Amino acid sequence: MKRSTYANLRPIGRAAALTVLATAPLLTPVPAWPQTVVAAASGATSTALLAPTGTPAAVSAARSSPPTQVRRLNLGQLGNQTAFRLRTTEGRADINFGLRADELVTRAVLRLRYAYSPSLIPEHSHIKVLLNDELMTTLSFTAAQAGQPVTQEVPIDPRFIVDFNRLTLQFVGHYAQNCELTTHSSLWADVSGASELELTVRPIELRDNLATLPEPFFDPRDLGRLNLPFVFAAQPSADTLRAAGITASWFGQLAAWRGARFTAHLDGVDGAPPPGHALVFATNSERPAWLAQQPPYNGPGLSMQSNPGDGWSRLLLVSGRDGEDLRVAADALVRGATGLSGSQVAVQASPAPGTRTPYDAPNWVRMDRPTTFGELVQAPQQLQAAGRQPDHIRVDLRIPPDLYTWKSRGVPVDLKFRYTPPVRASESRMTMSLNDALVQAFNLRASEPGRSADRSWAPPLMDRGLAVERQRVMVSPFQLAPRSQLQYAYSFATHRGGDCENPAVDNARGAIDPDSTIDFSGYPHYAELPQLSHFASLGFPFTRYADLSQTAVVMPEQPGREDIETLLTLLGRMGESTGYPATRVAVVGPQQVATVRDRDLLLIGAAPGQRLLQDWSTHLPAMVMGTQRRVSQPARPVSALYGGLGLPREPAAATQEHIEGTGPLAALLGFESPLTSGRSVVAVTAGETRDLPKLLDALETQAGAMHGSVVLVRSLRDGITGRDAVKVESIAVGPTYTIGVLPFWMVMGHWLWEHPTLLGLLLLGLAATGLLLLWKLWLALRLRRGRARA
Repeated sequence: MKRSTYANLRPIGRAAALTVLATAPLLTPVPAWPQTVVAAASGATSTALLAPTGTPAAVSAARSSPPTQVRRLNLGQLGNQTAFRLRTTEGRADINFGLRADELVTRAVLRLRYAYSPSLIPEHSHIKVLLNDELMTTLSFTAAQAGQPVTQEVPIDPRFIVDFNRLTLQFVGHYAQNCELTTHSSLWADVSGASELELTVRPIELRDNLATLPEPFFDPRDLGRLNLPFVFAAQPSADTLRAAGITASWFGQLAAWRGARFTAHLDGVDGAPPPGHALVFATNSERPAWLAQQPPYNGPGLSMQSNPGDGWSRLLLVSGRDGEDLRVAADALVRGATGLSGSQVAVQASPAPGTRTPYDAPNWVRMDRPTTFGELVQAPQQLQAAGRQPDHIRVDLRIPPDLYTWKSRGVPVDLKFRYTPPVRASESRMTMSLNDALVQAFNLRASEPGRSADRSWAPPLMDRGLAVERQRVMVSPFQLAPRSQLQYAYSFATHRGGDCENPAVDNARGAIDPDSTIDFSGYPHYAELPQLSHFASLGFPFTRYADLSQTAVVMPEQPGREDIETLLTLLGRMGESTGYPATRVAVVGPQQVATVRDRDLLLIGAAPGQRLLQDWSTHLPAMVMGTQRRVSQPARPVSALYGGLGLPREPAAATQEHIEGTGPLAALLGFESPLTSGRSVVAVTAGETRDLPKLLDALETQAGAMHGSVVLVRSLRDGITGRDAVKVESIAVGPTYTIGVLPFWMVMGHWLWEHPTLLGLLLLGLAATGLLLLWKLWLALRLRRGRARA
């Protein structure tokens, strides 16, 4: 069956981004600068770019048929719900899923776990299963199974599975022969989120064409986490790792909410690259062993070729004479040059654009003007809702963690919303929340047809039959977090007439206007560090500049697989945070750290391979080195008076334990740079290098539990599931420092706020001084009156 893009996807949870995947430009995610790219003919031979296909054995393997794979898609995860609750006489649930362009479904089975109301009439009740609006089957109800869990397998015709798919579960329920209330509580059926869709897929061998990038290495139809191998020589240089880091940040940006993990393979596996799609970085002096016979490269280039590791997947080869050539090629890749086509291209360097300004990341709210809601969503459909109890309208916010909103009245939101007017004034309302905390609720006003509830802003053609309102709301700054979400919930009341009269047709609609704004402009930037919650959530302070122009990554002298995986995955997370590739990040070894002293530093590696952990041991809030661990516990403040008098209140260590152990332990450490005051250092380390991936696992699943200056990650086995898990413990200990600048009056106000005792003494002194002045004035007046009488 010919594939087509399914155009009518409905947003569900965080997968709402799927509504624009079919039309979003994949190769031009960020503005590009002029780039000269010369493309060779698709079938041409170029000794500077093309690599040999491998040994005869590898060529023989390439001829074999690709193996089939079985994938189980959990419906609860796809729909971001624990259960799908079908209500009313025609309740429905829509579940979106995708199929990669390089896969073909040969078999599909839907395993549904569900239950339904015992009050239903079995002959008139059932669940319809549809795929892309095509009926797959009807699940009949029986009185014997009513009210208890039912498991049923539904065969799905794979010919109806296309690129983007919508699985629909439509409930048709009736509890009475006549005079039936469509909103009656007995009309229910629940589908468990543990239900799954099992797909048997066969890989499709693709042609070598760079025009398909970023596919097949990243496919927007794949809703799972991106797992992409990077292949290097046995010992890649810092320049090679920088080019790989730039590329990883771009793939992290593309993966977005899916998440991304990048594994490192040094010098291939058994003389060939790993099976599956992968990226390869090679220079004339650094290349995997299976590329040893390739002629020297003449300059930076990109080429796509078959993977000799399995014969059906594809390799993207980033090549050049040296590390600088790799950077040029990586820049051409992430900038989305329009000249990429055919199986290979040669890239010529072009002048790079200027350094980006602070806080201008595309995924962050604007700092220079109000941010419109239309800028914060991927499609206008995400700002619309349908039904009497529709899903929330969600607007994600990424806010600089150092935004200083102390003592402010709040962040202003200019909210414009519209809705189908209720029949009469009732309990219908629209509720605004921030991070699931109530902000304000608005009653929906009844309106005559053709008249707006508020004509203060709506053009005449936009308010016909709709009620349109505009409200100014102040959001408390204490409710804001670096990753926040505004939620708007419409609730339309149902009115019933007589005993046999059903409510009006369920045609209620609500929308938030894309011109609605939230204004973060005018606030200063100031923060007390270290605070690892900023790093865990948005990669701050490194992401203050979207291109990471003020960031340097310090790798061990001889980085291993885990060190490189940590580098690539962290840069991928930062690309996801900013929405921009890390084109200006620096990667150095410990001996070159002095050359990047004016940057924020990201240290990666375990001691003794990462020698800076030993050189800077006196500055570290904790030490994890092999079996030796030094962990400090913070002292409690002596008393409120102690801090109020201005004495040091930093979380100094009350106890310091030196422990020797062999268990796996990884750590995040935050402290001020010993090289430059005001610069930050975040060390990603572990007792052993092999434990670093545990910390990456914790960042994926428990970033919200990370804060303070020390985060310890330990491995344990879940007693319920029997699976390996990680435990996160955060500690605030050691000296603090500040970044940013505040106006003088804010500095004084902030200092007095943190020293309430001194503030009280100051106020008492001012009051005493005022009383003294009044007393002297009274004496002077009394003396003057006495002289006047004399």
